[in-house]
Amino acid sequence: MSDHDGFPAQALFEPQSVAVVGVPRGLKTGQIFLQALLNPGFHGRIYPINPNAEEIAGLRCYPSISALPETPDLAILVVPTEAAISVVGECAERGVKAAVLFTAGFSELGTEEGRRREAELLATARRGITRIQGPNCMSLYVPKVGLAMLPGMPSAVGPISFVSQSGSLCGFIVGVGDTRGLAFSKVISIGNQADLEAADFFEYLADDPETEIIAAYIEGAKNGRRLRRALAHAGRNKRLVVWKSGRTSSGARAASSHTGSLSGEAQVWSALLRQVGAITVRDMDEMLDVLVACYYVPANAGPRVAILTGPGGPAVSASDAVEENGLVLAQLSTGTQEVLRGIIPSAGTSVRNPIDMGMVVTETVEVYRRATEATARDPNVDAMVVIGGSPVGASMEAYAETIAEISQRTGTAIMHAAVGGGEVFFDRAFARHGVPTFASPERALRAYARTTGRQS
Repeated sequence: MSDHDGFPAQALFEPQSVAVVGVPRGLKTGQIFLQALLNPGFHGRIYPINPNAEEIAGLRCYPSISALPETPDLAILVVPTEAAISVVGECAERGVKAAVLFTAGFSELGTEEGRRREAELLATARRGITRIQGPNCMSLYVPKVGLAMLPGMPSAVGPISFVSQSGSLCGFIVGVGDTRGLAFSKVISIGNQADLEAADFFEYLADDPETEIIAAYIEGAKNGRRLRRALAHAGRNKRLVVWKSGRTSSGARAASSHTGSLSGEAQVWSALLRQVGAITVRDMDEMLDVLVACYYVPANAGPRVAILTGPGGPAVSASDAVEENGLVLAQLSTGTQEVLRGIIPSAGTSVRNPIDMGMVVTETVEVYRRATEATARDPNVDAMVVIGGSPVGASMEAYAETIAEISQRTGTAIMHAAVGGGEVFFDRAFARHGVPTFASPERALRAYARTTGRQS
């Protein structure tokens, strides 16, 4: 991984050494960043810096950046606001390539003093080669090298990269995403964007071979034209999912106090995101649903959907959602309907789409397997939503494995939807076998439509 145009890619995403400046001895906020390097386990060298301690968490402690035995690739600053500028000065003098500032108290305050302080911070970094991520951010998550922003983050590596102006949202997206089988390449909290902006990261990720899906939470832009160019580049090369907040006057005020961003006009952002080919989402649930669909469903998947359900009521609502989201209720062939008649009891059921399985009380996995496979093999079916049918106990693993195998054999995208959410929706058996799961059929269909370009 090489740096280009002054962007410190190696220092941020593949650092060999990290200094944590201002880490406290006790269980205070600053300890989080050191513990995040120890668990899941950073692959390089870790240097805690605290002038009042000789050892922290079993690691030798140093009094300052200048006292380190080597120049670290990356420095994470958890020092008080008044100390941040001098520490950045040390980084610049020592030749540290990148500094991530958790420290707040700058332009996000909305005061002249906060803006002056941020300008001085940037000017100090410019005395050397140090580039700043933040301030007022939650660092980085790069599981490939064991770099994390919170202790205990997953070690699985995947194709999703996420750029966010909300640091806490990074942890939520990764944590809930993990329960649904999502894995990440890079997660970046950008904070105030005093130096490195969202555009810098989009430009890099657009050409990053380890990233296939780029997701973003954006409150506003420092340089709108540059951000548009970067998003357009990202949209041409990768699947791009954007959650733009600050759409209302109240949201815009909140965004300004959060990271010091200018949110802009909602209509301008809406037009911009359409132009760059982004899939737009409006909340965290929708972001996660669309990421799940992007992760598991090919972008060129077709519009013809089959609904297979045990409970009858949700099938009607799911059929509405098919049409409302620009999809088509698949017309099952005569042959498929004949096969289904041999599987499904005749009383109170239907072999037409939506397929009503009725109440299956024995051999649930086998009955659903046969019906799912028969439907997935129909040449008129591009995708399926299977509602319910989940057994309890040890059979859950077999059920999830069955759905995954049928999808792989037939090439039909199969999504599982719970009825009313609950434990079935969050069961990790589906994630382990690569089955996209959703809290409702409506959410599954909306995400599928958005991912395959049939609903804006």
